[in-house]
Amino acid sequence: MKNYYKNILAAALIILSASSCKKQLEIEPKQSISSDVALSTTADVQNALIGAYTVLATGDLYGTNLVFLPDIYASNNYLNWTGSFSTYRDISNKAIISTNGDVLRTWVSAYKAINVANTVLSATGVVSNAATKDIIEGKALFIRGIMHFELVRLYAQPFDATGTNTGLGVPIITKAVQSTSDIVTSVPRNTIAEVYTAVENDLKSSITKLSAVNEKYASMAFLARVYLQEGKYALARDLANDIITNSPYTLITNSLEAPFRTKNSSEGIFEIQQNEQSNAGSSNDGLATFYASYENSTGGNVGRGDANVNTTFYDSFEAGDKRQTDLIYTGTGAKTGLFTKKWYDYFGNIPVARITEQYLIRAECNFRLGTAIGATPANDINTLRARAGLGTVVPTLAIILNEREKELDFEGFRLHDYKRTKRSLGTFAYNDPKLVFPIPDRELTANKALVQNTGY
Repeated sequence: MKNYYKNILAAALIILSASSCKKQLEIEPKQSISSDVALSTTADVQNALIGAYTVLATGDLYGTNLVFLPDIYASNNYLNWTGSFSTYRDISNKAIISTNGDVLRTWVSAYKAINVANTVLSATGVVSNAATKDIIEGKALFIRGIMHFELVRLYAQPFDATGTNTGLGVPIITKAVQSTSDIVTSVPRNTIAEVYTAVENDLKSSITKLSAVNEKYASMAFLARVYLQEGKYALARDLANDIITNSPYTLITNSLEAPFRTKNSSEGIFEIQQNEQSNAGSSNDGLATFYASYENSTGGNVGRGDANVNTTFYDSFEAGDKRQTDLIYTGTGAKTGLFTKKWYDYFGNIPVARITEQYLIRAECNFRLGTAIGATPANDINTLRARAGLGTVVPTLAIILNEREKELDFEGFRLHDYKRTKRSLGTFAYNDPKLVFPIPDRELTANKALVQNTGY
C-alpha cells in the first residue's frame, strides 16, 4: 500500500492528459458542476476520489502553480521571471490585480478539488466495507485539508503564533455542490484561525482513518508542515520524528536529482508522477516548461527558460555544495542564464512532500525548543550537509533556515517560510498586503459575502 498516493496520481494524470496543454486563461466556468453524477457503488466513490487527485495534478495546482507561484512571488534575489505571461510577471513584480488569471485558476481549482472531496465524503454511505470506507474518507479529508491550507497561505495574511489570527482567511467549504440547486452565493470568509483549525482537524481525522496503511504518512507530512507554519514546534517535531523513525521513506544519498526523476523514490512521501502521455504541460503549463532551458539530444529546445536562478542566490551556496553544482546548470536552450535542474523534464516526477523536509522540520523544532527528540539539530543538519558534500557545522537558527532554503529551493517553500519567520522579501515586510493574493474579482461578483483583501 506504500505507493497508493503515488499510483492514484499517476492514474489521475491519465485522465488529465487530454487537457495537459491548456492555455493559461482557460478556466472552467463557475456554473459547471464536476460532481453531478450520483455515486451509488463503492467503485463510483473510488473513481470520484481519483477525480479529486486529477485536479491536484493539474497545472492549476501542484502540476505548476502551487509549486511555482510561491517562489516567483518571493523572487527578490532568488528567481528571475523573464517570460511573456503577464500573470506571472505581475506576481513576480508584486503588481497583481484582482483579475489575474493565475490567481483565479488556482482559487477555482483548489475549491474544485475540495468540492470533489466533499462529494466523496457525502457518498461513503454506499461503501459497505468499513476498512475501505475509512481509507476513502481518509484520502478525501487529506485533499480537503491540504487545499484549504494552500488557499489560506496564499489568499490571507500569515498565521501569527503570537496573535489572535482573527483576520480574514478563506471560506471553509464542507458541503458538496452536486447540482445547481446546491450553489450558495453568499459564503463569507472564515478567520485565519478557523481555517487552520479546520485544516488540522481534517488532517488529524485523515491520519486516524488511515492508521492501518502507509498512506497516513502523506497526511502526517502535511500536518507537520501546518504545525510548523503555526509555530506549534513540539507537535511539528514529534510528527516529523515519527515519519523519519517509522515510515518507509529514507534519504537518497547517491543522487540529489533522483526524487525528481524516479517515480516511487524512497524520498517521495507524496508525489505527482508524470509521463509522456500524462503531464501538467509542455508548452503553456508544467514546471519544466517555465524552469528548463537546454537542448536535448536531438537538438530541440526543452523549456521556455522563463524562470532563471538569480545570481545572488546562486552565489550564496558554499563552495562545493552539490545542491549548487549538481542541481543548477547554465542554460543552453531558449534562454541563457542559470536554471534549476529539479524541474528539468516535462515528464519528470513532482515530489510534493519528501522525507528531506521532515529532517529540516525536526532540526528546526528541536533547536527552537532546546530538545533532541530523535536526533540533535546538529545530527539532522549535518546529515543533509554531508549528502551535499559539505562539512559539519554547529547549527544556529540562521544556519538551519539557510539549509532549509538550499535543500528545498524552487519547491514552493520560500514565500511561506519567509512569512512564517517574519523575514522581509526585499523591501516588502513579511505581512505586506502586496504579499497576499487578491480574492479573484470573478469570485467577488458571484459571492457577495466575500470581502476583498487590503490593497486591492
